[in-house]
Parts: sequence; C-alpha cells; structure tokens
Amino acid sequence: MESGYDAVRASEIMDLRQIRYFVAVAQAENFRRASEVLHVAQPAISRQIAALEEELGVELFIRLPRGVRLSNAGQVMLQRCKSLLGSLDEIIEEVRGVGRGLAGHLKLGFIEVAALSEIMPTSMRTFREKVPDVQLELLSMASMTQIEEIRRRRLDGGFLYNPPIGDPDVEAILLERHPVFLAVPSSSPLALLPSVKLHGLEQERFIWFHRAASPQYHDQLAAAIQTAGVQYNVIHHSESEAVMLALVRMGLGIAFVNARQARRRPDGVTLLPVDDLPVLIDLHFAWRADEISPALGRLITLLSELSGLAPAKQDA
Repeated sequence: MESGYDAVRASEIMDLRQIRYFVAVAQAENFRRASEVLHVAQPAISRQIAALEEELGVELFIRLPRGVRLSNAGQVMLQRCKSLLGSLDEIIEEVRGVGRGLAGHLKLGFIEVAALSEIMPTSMRTFREKVPDVQLELLSMASMTQIEEIRRRRLDGGFLYNPPIGDPDVEAILLERHPVFLAVPSSSPLALLPSVKLHGLEQERFIWFHRAASPQYHDQLAAAIQTAGVQYNVIHHSESEAVMLALVRMGLGIAFVNARQARRRPDGVTLLPVDDLPVLIDLHFAWRADEISPALGRLITLLSELSGLAPAKQDA
C-alpha cells in the first residue's frame, strides 16, 4: 500500500499535464502524432516526457527509428494512468453535476401524515425520475422537530405542517391545505351521522394534542372552538395523531385529526366532517433561508410547479 509520504512524493514527480502527454504518446506510438492530437508543440511534449522519465528513474519508451513503443515500465504506467484519468473524469462530472443540482445528497424530514398527501409522493417520484443521481434521505419526525433540525443545518428541508410565522431563519412554500375531521369510535352514535357540528360535542370526552407539537394549529383550533362558545372535556393529551386514533379506537374518547388520516383509518374508527370548523392544516415544504444548494433549488422549483405557488418567505 502506498504511504502518505509516497503519495505526496508521486504528486511532486508528475503533474496532470505530463500524464496526459504520456498517454497520448503511448497510444499514438509517435511524438509527432501525439503533438497533432494534443495541439501542443512536439518539443514541449518531448521535454515533459524526458523530465518525467528522469524523475521516475526509468525509461517509459523505447525509441525507434520511426516512433516509440512502451517499455515494460511504460506498459504498467499506461495502465495506471488510464485508470487515473478515468477516475478524474468521473470526479469532474460528479462535481459539475452537484454544481448543477443533478447530483448530490438531500436529507429531508417529513411528518408521517404528509406521505398521505397528494404532493409529497408525487414530488418524490418525479424528482427521482428527473435527477436520479441526487440521493434522497427521508426521515420521519414531528413538524417542530423538523424546524429545529433545519435551523441547526441537520436537515436540508422538510415536509411539515404550519411552520412558525415570521421565522427569520426558515422559508417555506404552501403545498396543500387539509381540513380537520372528527375521529369517533365506530360504535358511537356519532358514527351514524354524515357530519357533526361543534355544539353537539360538548358532552363528549376529547383526546387532544400538546400545543408544543404544532402551536399555530393548536391556537387556531382553540380559537375556533372558543368562537363557537362551547367547552370540551379533555381527558388526555398526545403528540401523535397515530396515538390519538389508537385511543379513539379503544373507545376512550374522540379527537380532531387531519382529514388525510382517512387514507389509513384504523378499523373501528369513523372520520366525520365538522360543518362549522373553519380550520385548515397547511402542509408546507420548509428550508433554511440562507442555504439553498443547487439540488435543493431544483426540488423547491418542482414543488412550486406542482403546488401552483411560487416560493415565498413564510412571514404572513
């Protein structure tokens, strides 16, 4: 194995120009023809090859009356140099691809229910088709956790609900708006109704969610209920709609949940529209305002096209 010192020493002995000159002469078996291929004066090529042989301490070519042929050392040198140049070309193309957003890595967060939306699955499939060399890493986490990870530069972006208003560090685009449904046990008399109204729920036991999980949504929901002039009996708080639905299925209470949960509704749970609840849950894609890589820029553009909205700062 080549030591670190040997690698440094090798870089001092030869440069990329000498390697390209050597390969051209080896393939042409003639300095003049190599000069024509490279568009470089023949004496300059001869000097560089002679300098390379002197530094290496071996003859790379056997000089003939009408051309050259590789020595044994030259044959090994050609094999290694062609491999090196091939790797270099791959590196160049990869770097250029990253610079154009055609390669690289995106680490994205998503709240689980966002996968039940229309736009997230569609955007991920389309993005992979258009830029297959960008590696997507998707991590499931709560909306507010995503915001914190984006601030800390641990995520490139995320699919989340109701990002904080006026956050100077985070920008977002609105992707979809989802209504709020009421989840009730299928054995409940409420399950027989086509829809419900807020006033008809005062005697029910509610499974609520912690405000920290989504402050904006929590406050909107609380304000709508207060405006309706009703009071609810809250018996349990949870940070996860999946847990809330599980508790509803057990018959422990009812809960307000994202209407998209209808796509994976547990057996024993019925989801009902609420006629007088003017609250929508806004699905956004968010990213750090001061850091947009070319690949992330391509994803934001795609999401903007699919949603029909232009990227805009989440400040209202």
